[in-house]
Amino acid sequence: MVDFTRLERYLGIDTDDHKSADLEALNHYIRQYMLKVPFENINVQNGWPLALTDEAMMQKVVDEQRGGFCYEMNYFFKHYLEYKGFEVDAMSATVMSPNGWAREGSHMSLKVTIDDKAYVADIGFGDMPKFALPMDCPSEGLSDVTGSYRVHGLNEEYYDIEKWSDAQQAWQISYRVLNEPKTLEAFEDGIAYNQYSPDSIFVQGLLITKATETGRNTLTHNHLTLLSNGDKSVQTTTKENYQDCLETYFGIPKMTIATFS
Repeated sequence: MVDFTRLERYLGIDTDDHKSADLEALNHYIRQYMLKVPFENINVQNGWPLALTDEAMMQKVVDEQRGGFCYEMNYFFKHYLEYKGFEVDAMSATVMSPNGWAREGSHMSLKVTIDDKAYVADIGFGDMPKFALPMDCPSEGLSDVTGSYRVHGLNEEYYDIEKWSDAQQAWQISYRVLNEPKTLEAFEDGIAYNQYSPDSIFVQGLLITKATETGRNTLTHNHLTLLSNGDKSVQTTTKENYQDCLETYFGIPKMTIATFS
C-alpha cells in the first residue's frame, strides 16, 4: 500500500481539521488536488505507458510534479478517498464533444456516498467545479469561478453532468454517466482507445489544463489560454516557449514532449 501521507503533504491537505469522512473534508480534498495537479495527456503524446497503479501515480504526481487524465487521476483519487474512509464507486461515462457523443463509456467519473447521499467527484475531467456535486443538485446548479454546474436527469439508468452556457443561454451536457459501479478492468477498451487510437483527442494533440483560484489555465500545441475572473487571454504556443509555460502555469518541471509541433 502506498503512503498517502506523501500525497497529503504535497497537496497541502489540512489533516487536523479534516479527520472525518464528511462533505467538508471531501470538498477540501477535491479543491487541494485540483489546484495542485493538472489534467494532462503528456504520457499519451510521448507514447509512454499510463500510470494505472497507486505506486505509479504517486511517483508521477508527487515526485515528478505531473498529473494525468481520467483513468489515472480518478482511480488514484478513488483509492485516496477510500483510505480516508469514504465509500467511492468508479462510474463509466460518455462525453459530449462538439461533434456529438464521444466513444461510449470511455470516461471514468466517481460517485461518493456520504450518509446515504450521493455526490459526483471528478478531478480527472478538465472542466469541473472544485467541489463535489450533489446528485440532488438544485435546478439552477452550483457555481464555481469557471461557471455553474449541475447533476441532471438522475434515474436508475443514468445521470448527466451539465454546465451552463452563457453563449447558448442553456444547459449543455458535459457527460452522461451510466448509473452502475465499474472496475478498472471494465475500462480496458476505453483506455486502449484513448491511449492509441488516431481518433482519440488525446492522441491527436496535447491537452493540459489546471484549475486556479480565479479560473483555469489550458495549454495545447497551439495556444495557452488563461481564464481568470471571467476574462480570457490567449497566447501562441511554440516549441520555444512551451516548456516555460509548463513550469509557470501548470507547475510541471521543464521536460520534452516528443510530438510537440
